[in-house]
Amino acid sequence: MEYAGWPVALTIMVIYILIVGILGYFSFRKLQINIEDYFLVSRTAGFLILYFTIVATYHSAYALLTSCGVFYKVGVFFWAAGTWTFLTGILTYLFGARFWYLGKKYGYITPADLLADYYESDLLRGIVAVVLAIFLIPYMAVQAMGLGYIFNVASGGHIPYVIGTWVLLFIVALYAMAGGLRAVYWTDFLQGIWMFVAIWIAGIFVAVKLFGGVGNVFHTLLEVKPKLLTVHVPYTYWFSLGIIFSFGIVMQPHLWMRYYTARDPHTLKWLGATTPIYLVFIYVPAGFVGLTAAAAVAKGMLPEIIKTYGSPDATLPALLTKTAPAWFTGIFLAGASAAAMSTADSQMHAFSAVVTRDLYQKLGKKEVTQETLVKQGRIWVFISFLLAAILATFKPGIIFDIVAFSGAGALQLLPATLGAIYPFRFKFTRAAIIWGIIAGSIVTLLFTKGLGTKLGMPAHLMNPWGFHGGMIGLFVNFIVVFLVSLFTEKPSSEVVEKFHGYLEKVIYGE
Repeated sequence: MEYAGWPVALTIMVIYILIVGILGYFSFRKLQINIEDYFLVSRTAGFLILYFTIVATYHSAYALLTSCGVFYKVGVFFWAAGTWTFLTGILTYLFGARFWYLGKKYGYITPADLLADYYESDLLRGIVAVVLAIFLIPYMAVQAMGLGYIFNVASGGHIPYVIGTWVLLFIVALYAMAGGLRAVYWTDFLQGIWMFVAIWIAGIFVAVKLFGGVGNVFHTLLEVKPKLLTVHVPYTYWFSLGIIFSFGIVMQPHLWMRYYTARDPHTLKWLGATTPIYLVFIYVPAGFVGLTAAAAVAKGMLPEIIKTYGSPDATLPALLTKTAPAWFTGIFLAGASAAAMSTADSQMHAFSAVVTRDLYQKLGKKEVTQETLVKQGRIWVFISFLLAAILATFKPGIIFDIVAFSGAGALQLLPATLGAIYPFRFKFTRAAIIWGIIAGSIVTLLFTKGLGTKLGMPAHLMNPWGFHGGMIGLFVNFIVVFLVSLFTEKPSSEVVEKFHGYLEKVIYGE
């Protein structure tokens, strides 16, 4: 794991971190001390800044580290990521404006604000807040793990994984605490550009450096590892991932709340039409990296990555440190760090918003000043940092599985969300939604591979018919919602008019 160029690479990465910190400081100076500015930048985000914060938030350490690792292990199958990234754009188009109209009209800040208001239930508010917080913590830990891997490999092992994890996540927490969502947006703008450019240059560079071009990588794999050029996973699993990484990620608070912050609904429609360009095409060069690494290992040009570094998530930094000049490695691993940091700051901020708004202010019935709410927000950003860093220290699994688990948990809010923002003739009831979320969440926990067996589920029941546990949970969720809705009280005509009637007027002009 020795890497002679580590001082240069590390210096460049530290400079990048300082630049991000300076941006966070300037956003702090512009902060208005009120909850809407701290959590929603006063609902004034325009197209360009919102574009880069959405794509940078969606693409995390998972996109630049894990995707390269999955391509390395599984092969071309992972270009299936184009399915869920395209779907995410469609959901932004279909859901975003509805979230925006309701949020602007009724002052919503969190997902639970909207759902609790429609189903008229403080109990539901608490359940939604707890579910989102619980399933968000592992996703935050993913970003910490990514930062730890990057700095451990880039430093040639001189910076231990745990130190890199804690120090870098703490820096992210500092600017997220100080500047609120404004700091997140400003830093995401830089990081969204940096990570896209970095992965494209890195992907082409390693293929040319080791094999003379991308085409030669495929020719080599055809000879030494042809299985990587075929899709050899169940299509039911592909379908599961498509739903979990689109609907499930959009249901999470760090993306849902983005829709509240837009300047107007037309901005969101343009975002829905254009963000898939970025989201889809970042996985093309990630494939070049992973497949190049697989070909190089098969040819004996590189050591086996999982045995050497302990995880396929180290594929990108391992390949760069073995093939690129130190300055080049520093610049492009800073791009990988940007992917982790740009999601970690958003998730810390969203976790803080959920706890502060839903549990402290609304359920706690606190009549407090705006200054107090901002202080609470900062406290919970720091607590989220501690929770994520502690979990990341124990490396609870590979990043891919953790992200899928997190998205699967948030996916259980889908029936409730559809019922609230779309005027279906068949109305979902409060009791049905509560029991559906509980049932879906429990089933997701029990049928998630690895976690389910620890909870006592037989191993042969994991991933039945190839479906991810989150999809099994969603099936059960919908069944419970439909059945219980048949026998329980429907939403009042007043609340239906408040939501569905209002949306019909503002969207269709009726």
